[in-house]
Amino acid sequence: MVVFVIIGVCLVGAFLLWILYEVIQSAIDNSALAKNVQDIRNHLIGKGTEQETAASEEDLEPCPGCNHMVRKTDRVCGVCGSALRDWD
Repeated sequence: MVVFVIIGVCLVGAFLLWILYEVIQSAIDNSALAKNVQDIRNHLIGKGTEQETAASEEDLEPCPGCNHMVRKTDRVCGVCGSALRDWD
């Protein structure tokens, strides 16, 4: 009987921790700071915003590291981080 009580208390505790985690994660994801950080990250790795037009297939080439399609003007692959070319 004691074992069932201990297991029940552990399950309730785990459930409450999961709810707390989801609430905190939601607050972080919806904050203005998180959006700004995501915008900066996207800019640095070369991802465009929704307002920018998509690159045509002529502007793309495969990454030598992971074969992901990247723009010819990208310096670093946004997926694997490989340096694509030397820029002076």
